[in-house]
Amino acid sequence: MNYIGSKYSLLKEIKAILDTNHVPSDGIALDLFAGTVAVAQFLKLRGHITYTNDWQYYSYVTSVAFIEHNAFPTFDTLLVDAFWRKRIEASPSEKRISTHSIGNRDSLPDNLPCAQVLNYLDQIPGQRGLFYEAYCSGGDAKRLYYSQDNGLRIQAIRDQIETWNIDGLVTTKEKAWLVACLIEAADRVANTASVYGAHLKHVKRSAQAPLKLAALQPAASLHSQDHHRVFRQDGVQLLERFTPGQLRLIYIDPPYNHRQYAANYHILETIARWDLNHFKPRGVTGLRDRKEQRSDLCLRSEAEAAFRALFERVNSEYLLFSYNNEGLLSRKKLRGLFDEFCTDVCFTEIKFKRFRADINRENRIYKADRTHEFLILGKPKK
Repeated sequence: MNYIGSKYSLLKEIKAILDTNHVPSDGIALDLFAGTVAVAQFLKLRGHITYTNDWQYYSYVTSVAFIEHNAFPTFDTLLVDAFWRKRIEASPSEKRISTHSIGNRDSLPDNLPCAQVLNYLDQIPGQRGLFYEAYCSGGDAKRLYYSQDNGLRIQAIRDQIETWNIDGLVTTKEKAWLVACLIEAADRVANTASVYGAHLKHVKRSAQAPLKLAALQPAASLHSQDHHRVFRQDGVQLLERFTPGQLRLIYIDPPYNHRQYAANYHILETIARWDLNHFKPRGVTGLRDRKEQRSDLCLRSEAEAAFRALFERVNSEYLLFSYNNEGLLSRKKLRGLFDEFCTDVCFTEIKFKRFRADINRENRIYKADRTHEFLILGKPKK
């Protein structure tokens, strides 16, 4: 997923800081702001019983796909149904389904149940619907988040997933896995510069490429998949549910600037929720409700108090925190919170090429070509 703030590129450094400081690879690890679930996948593969949390629904279904599954879903009920088994098995396999995870980009064998289901969805005819009309080229609202062909296909695929779930043919976890696979595919052909705060004025070449479903490959684990858990709630409220000693490690990767994720990724949120019958897209860009899932961590006037509330409730054996030098909370104040609430603090600073969605313009000039990522490990005093 094209995601500002994704820590996929930091996984080697995260592994190094945990290993160097001898953080055990067993016990429960909680990724409090899971996002694309890259770090949670790593923690699960490292050996932890893994919990994730994020109040964005697109992140929630992605977490279910990677974390609450230990292997690809088998779609037992769907493929036992005589009508659907016949239709799905009769669908020709034109191209192999590729996998997606932090470690693999392989192809699935055609005879795997999940490959058969994705292959079928990949070939169903596109159709008009509320999402297409609101966000796609050719739709009534004339927004250009997706090309006409891809918009019709997203509508048809997501409608079919919803129908299967309503009819009891796919479980809640299987539905989440399918929706997450669609979100990953839709993100690759989105007609945006990076995030979904606005669409481009013309459909760019990469957005004209045909949408192709990919299979999200669950992270393997020695623990039963029932041990891994996915939450969707406010981070502070979630931390209050855990008792001292229950968690080995908490990883916190909070928002660091004023951009609210609810607005930046509202299209993915709508694909995940599929709730356009319950709200009217707002404004030129079709945003969801302005007050929906607003984070105080993205408000300069509220950020420091919000961070303190997090630190006050951390009661794990270890705390790993990632942040950025362009964040609303200064390095000095962040270090002060660690000194107040943690012992054995290890502060690592990593330079990265700065992400740019576009070039310098008259009304927007980037301050620097590089950013500094902070990785901070400590032992909470509680």
